[in-house]
Amino acid sequence: MGRAYVPRENLGGNFCGHDPLCPRFALEKPAKTGKGGIPRILTLCSERLKGYYYSPRKLIPSLDLANGSQRQQRSERRESCLLLLMALLKHTDVASLRVGIPTQDGFLSLTVAFIATQTGMTLKRVERALADLKAAGLVTIAQPRKRRPDGSWQGLAAVKAVSRHLFGLFGLGRMLQRERAKASKRLAKKSKHRETAGQARLTLALKALAGKLSSKPNRTPLQAGDLEYRRRRDIKALELKQAHPHWSRERLIEEAERVLFALDPPRG
Repeated sequence: MGRAYVPRENLGGNFCGHDPLCPRFALEKPAKTGKGGIPRILTLCSERLKGYYYSPRKLIPSLDLANGSQRQQRSERRESCLLLLMALLKHTDVASLRVGIPTQDGFLSLTVAFIATQTGMTLKRVERALADLKAAGLVTIAQPRKRRPDGSWQGLAAVKAVSRHLFGLFGLGRMLQRERAKASKRLAKKSKHRETAGQARLTLALKALAGKLSSKPNRTPLQAGDLEYRRRRDIKALELKQAHPHWSRERLIEEAERVLFALDPPRG
């Protein structure tokens, strides 16, 4: 016996809850604005995007014509594209215009499934909107892969980037250039700071190791009183430490003595 029919009310958006007269422009998880929030240029672009819903052919003609038809894009589809663009802008790195989260281990791209949770739309609806944005040239997508130990390939989260032309459509081209330059300088400053801190930690570790090596009695009987030999041995041990940070002190000394012996064997 089949299920009883349950009538549904369609307001004009394929039963997705869309109301043509009252479109939804709020993300499920709105972006934080102001101090500590996303850059001002991203919030400005998100606000100005809303005008596309009411004048699609005038503001972003490539998106209005993305489906290959001369007819105006349906209101439900326009709402989907705008919500998705707002979610992408929320997670856009201004310096590179990539969508994701910068980390110390590299740039973390976001999956379509995660972005869908930000919009409050179904995954299928988001995928259709993403296809429209790509066809319109507003978003670029690249699918990276990595090789597994067994030789097969594994697909990673697609790298998405917002086109700079999107900002130009809403009079934000020059502002984008300024903000990208500022963001690039901030990233370079952070990178230099991390590099300086790393060098300082390495120098401190090498000094500590040098002190330990110098305090250990010389274990080469033929050259027990040779200070120059000990100095050369310690320097060689420090070089080996940089190449093999996990070696023990004893192994570093033994390897340093072996190298020096091979270079300058004792005569007698």
